[in-house]
Amino acid sequence: MSMNPCERKELVASWLTLQQVRERSPERQDLSWVIAKIWDLCDDAPNEAFEFILGVLEEDASSAGMAILAAGPLEALLRKHGPRIIGRVERRARRDPRLAQLLGYVWKNAMSSKIWTRVETACNRAREHAVQDAGPQHVGDRSLRPAGTADPR
Repeated sequence: MSMNPCERKELVASWLTLQQVRERSPERQDLSWVIAKIWDLCDDAPNEAFEFILGVLEEDASSAGMAILAAGPLEALLRKHGPRIIGRVERRARRDPRLAQLLGYVWKNAMSSKIWTRVETACNRAREHAVQDAGPQHVGDRSLRPAGTADPR
């Protein structure tokens, strides 16, 4: 179920379009294949699913975009293929602050405790580096709070 770069780019673009169209619009119906394709990737092709996630993140690192991406494809991928993919996720998060930030939007849900601990560790490690690099003025940012903590405001 591998995708070439053009197919991945088309899937990313279609996902981003899907996020912009109204809920019950004809355009959304036309894009229903996108959801099916992404769930297939998350179920059967974890490396392709991860490449898709990185592609979306490259195009849309907004809070809203990250929330949807984390709550859907990333959580599904980690739940289904956590032991197989978590090492790759951790390595990438160490050098990609956007991915580390995306991990902060993931919820445990049905994910194994072992994988969840590694997700939290990767997210928190990146936040510690961000705080050190950015200085204390950013400590209150949601993106820099430890996973699972509430916004103090």
